[in-house]
Amino acid sequence: MKKIFILFRTLAVVFFFGSLFFSCSGNVNAVFDSHFTEDGYLIKDSANAVPAFTVQDPTNLKVYVEVSGSMNGFFRANQPTQFKTDVWRILSYYSPLIPEVNVLTNDGTQGMSIALPKFQTMMNTGAFVSTASTKVPLMLKTILDDLAENPEGVAVLISDMKYSPVGSAAPKVLLTQYSSDISKLLGEAKQAVSLIGATSEYLDKKGNVVYENSPYYFLVLGNQEKVASVRNCISTYLEDSGHFIDNIETGFKFGSPTHSFGISFMCDQMEDEPTFTSYEEHADGDTCTIKLKVNLENYRWILTDENVFNEALQVETTYGSSVKTKLVSMDVKNITNQKLDRKVVATVELKLYNMPLEAEVIKWTLKLPDLNISRFGAYLGGDNEDDVTKSYSVDNFIVGMFQGGVVNKEMDYNYILVSKNY
Repeated sequence: MKKIFILFRTLAVVFFFGSLFFSCSGNVNAVFDSHFTEDGYLIKDSANAVPAFTVQDPTNLKVYVEVSGSMNGFFRANQPTQFKTDVWRILSYYSPLIPEVNVLTNDGTQGMSIALPKFQTMMNTGAFVSTASTKVPLMLKTILDDLAENPEGVAVLISDMKYSPVGSAAPKVLLTQYSSDISKLLGEAKQAVSLIGATSEYLDKKGNVVYENSPYYFLVLGNQEKVASVRNCISTYLEDSGHFIDNIETGFKFGSPTHSFGISFMCDQMEDEPTFTSYEEHADGDTCTIKLKVNLENYRWILTDENVFNEALQVETTYGSSVKTKLVSMDVKNITNQKLDRKVVATVELKLYNMPLEAEVIKWTLKLPDLNISRFGAYLGGDNEDDVTKSYSVDNFIVGMFQGGVVNKEMDYNYILVSKNY
């Protein structure tokens, strides 16, 4: 009897701990969420998934420069301007891809192609000082027609972007239709577009500084991954010189935000999956904390502003738990391995509370600040073309950028599974 009693007691202990084991090591996906397998692996829907967005250096680049009368203050003969310095630095960086620069004439068509060294000389000696007016829609059509013949190419227009259809029939009417013209051109071309703002001294005919920070722009068009690369390069040089305003862009399909994970607290990451097991929460407030590292180099630079990022980050739970977010750091590097290669990582803590079920799914994404033009604000709204402190008609151009079906596609969600089981 004693042996039988010991046997039953042993079996009871084994049963108890076995039950405890299986209750803790049940399905990781205890809520049977459709984005994960039962054992916690993310299901990648190949039919609907957008490939991960990665910035790619251009292999084919064509540069256009506007030489209208409103640009004269940047081009004054034998006088240094920040415009000349920054433009030449950027052209020099891309010189293996751009043996020549294309100058756009009064009617917006290509006037001449100039070898890069000769362009430098002509720019420095005032050869581009002009009395021509600016017809942005015609310039844009010329560039987009060239791009249509070279789908893998990227185009860069350097211009003050002031639309001044002087000599045209009914110029005031043309200005009211400007946004519609731009949206039609971009909508038909279906190219990614990035507008980068810069500033420079603007000089009068005698070489005197009229205004220290007169705005001009780099308009980048083409394949989205390559446009993002060129945008980062130009913006880096401008920021380095202290003459960067901001960049704004349309026509991108980013998919879902690229990311990785740091070391978690009171939960364990399962392999390289967005899955965290052994969830714990203590009465003193300590709870499962996931360290999410979001890559931002693909997107507009204004996202590195903490307030803008916090507004852009969208996080919610699926099954009733509470989640709190905290931006821990924003790490920005424009030079990586001694070359222009922007890397930006926002590190966010996700704290999960009050999990009512055995598992929870966090869904998160970025709502990009597409229409945030706050950093452009001081330079928009010029009353006339002669106002060198502001950009006449550029606000109309920006409106046109976001019409015609070229808006950025909303980003997809990413999913994180958190489970009490393991």
